[in-house]
Amino acid sequence: MRVLTRIYVDNFRTLVNFEWKPGRVAMLLGGNGSGKTSLLDALWGVRALVAEGAELRAWFPATSRTRWETRLELTIELDVLLARGAYSYKLVIEHSRQNTKSRVKRESLRLGDQLLMDFDLGELHLFRDGGKPGPVVTGDWNRSGLGAIAAGKDNTQLSAFKNWLRDDVWLLRPDPRRMSSRTDEEADHLAPDLANFASWLPLWMAQDFQGAVEATKALTDVLDGFEALQVSRTAPRLEASFRLEDGARYTVEFSELSEGQRQLCGLYFARRAVLQPGRLVIIDEPDNYVALREIQPWLSDVLDFALSPQGPQLWLISHHPELLNQLAPSHGSRFFRGRGPTRVEPFEGSEGLTAAETIARGWDDE
Repeated sequence: MRVLTRIYVDNFRTLVNFEWKPGRVAMLLGGNGSGKTSLLDALWGVRALVAEGAELRAWFPATSRTRWETRLELTIELDVLLARGAYSYKLVIEHSRQNTKSRVKRESLRLGDQLLMDFDLGELHLFRDGGKPGPVVTGDWNRSGLGAIAAGKDNTQLSAFKNWLRDDVWLLRPDPRRMSSRTDEEADHLAPDLANFASWLPLWMAQDFQGAVEATKALTDVLDGFEALQVSRTAPRLEASFRLEDGARYTVEFSELSEGQRQLCGLYFARRAVLQPGRLVIIDEPDNYVALREIQPWLSDVLDFALSPQGPQLWLISHHPELLNQLAPSHGSRFFRGRGPTRVEPFEGSEGLTAAETIARGWDDE
């Protein structure tokens, strides 16, 4: 089993000394400003630094530290259980008091009690599999030291953690307004907002024909007359084909579909491509832009798969009443702030009310 068992964030936006230990399935609950987005951004920022080599300022600028705190250090910790064992990752970012500069002060990765790497004040200490010390090099304080380490035969334990972050941590925040028809842009990874869906889809369909067939079949049940998505024969763009009641066929450019139709296409294909065993998949408000009857079959399928023994770790943010009633009592985590930093606690319902009714009536966050 591969699963993130703990995340700790301190001095990032509204997250102060914040710790959460999610299960394999979790529903994140809470109003606007409660800290859910900040938590997801902290995790996705770590992925960007380690897996993509992003600069620190792109994800954790000095202005991202908690405004009412005077401390300059931002800390993020991840505990992850993978096939090789229990990993512990720690990142400490130091901001300037003038909020003009930031740097990686300390970064480390452990597998159990064994230190795999240590990035301390610009010095990057590497350790080979088995714990034997490796080289010490000068690192870039503006980037992750772990992200700069290339995979090799002597550091397979370290590489397994990096590979998990790169390949098995997925964030989906679908925004059909950003989904174009263009298929000529390189896209081997689906963007969180699905903006590059049209470029990503043909590559994935060539790799997983059966998954594409299953996604197409599921869409035919919710989109009247829908037959398939395909690349145009005359231009680098994605098209959708439909059949009328009299049997006549027609095609439209993907961007000509309604926002709800584009949202459903993205979700149904992502279900087959992204939700895979061993992954952490975070889906933020998939029920936007679509009717409840349209999203219900997708939600039921995703939930059934996530709760199965071979399912992925799933974090879900949704306002769908039926899903709230089904998931919140046993898998709900309530994020709340009141007038202070973000806190989290297991969902507790109200006597005589469903979970959806309890949430609709609101909580007292004082």
